[in-house]
Amino acid sequence: MLSSQSLRCAGLTLAKWTATPRIISLLIFISAFLAYHSHSLVQFAAAEGKALTPWVFPHLLTPAMLLVYGSFTLLLFCDAPFMDNHTPFVIIRCGRMSWLDGQLLYIIMAGLIYSLFFMLASILVLAPNLTFTNDWGTILKILASNPSAGRQHNLVLTVFISEAIVQQFSPLQAMLISLGLFWLTSVFTGFLIFSINLATGKTSGLFVAGAFICMTYFSGIQGRFVFGDWISYLSPLSWASMHNIRWGGSANLVGGLTQPSAAWAVGSLVGSSVLMVVISRIIFVRQDIIIKGGQEHD
Repeated sequence: MLSSQSLRCAGLTLAKWTATPRIISLLIFISAFLAYHSHSLVQFAAAEGKALTPWVFPHLLTPAMLLVYGSFTLLLFCDAPFMDNHTPFVIIRCGRMSWLDGQLLYIIMAGLIYSLFFMLASILVLAPNLTFTNDWGTILKILASNPSAGRQHNLVLTVFISEAIVQQFSPLQAMLISLGLFWLTSVFTGFLIFSINLATGKTSGLFVAGAFICMTYFSGIQGRFVFGDWISYLSPLSWASMHNIRWGGSANLVGGLTQPSAAWAVGSLVGSSVLMVVISRIIFVRQDIIIKGGQEHD
């Protein structure tokens, strides 16, 4: 069970966001990229004379978008294990394991805030042609049934609406499932970088996480043609997208029965994250604390 000291350490690391230009820049980059990525969709809605519903988030994570999302996640956790010049004093005051648990809790909290911001930004960039309804809406249904509908208005759409998701899920279900998957893969990436950087004392975790991110594109495009859809089992960050998971035993989504099931994806992400937490605790309890530079926050 987490102690109050661990919660305090997590809150302290999270509070440093306001003094970290990298985090502020990340939020700006996410908003700007989503506005750029969704612009053609907003144009299409305006050309059709109909309002957009806000349920675009589950459809965003195509293989190319997974690369961008992964790069943003790397930027979020690139400074793991989050040590700076103040860290030795915090550890002396709170204790080694309380500090470590606080950093692991920070990854979970940061991943949730990051995921919520990503989802909220994907909605706000659709303004002013935005209306809230419990239905998918006319525009998303048109694009789900006819992905090339944008050509009627000389538009090249960069957001692709999945007909399978529209048919199989309600908008609220799809949004919540996508948020959960996005969060789990973000936390998995954070724990991966944290545990490897902690073990090596270097930034090796960034290269390993970067390889996993590149794997999302390979498994979604070339890898499927070369090795078959089973390659998606080797790409856990691909599971941030509902497109890459089998739901309810059906073959409606891309890949059919060769895609990982929802239970497999969630169980693997949670299980591997727990394993990395255990490994991090074992490593840190036996490790001397060496602070090499680091950011200093006022």
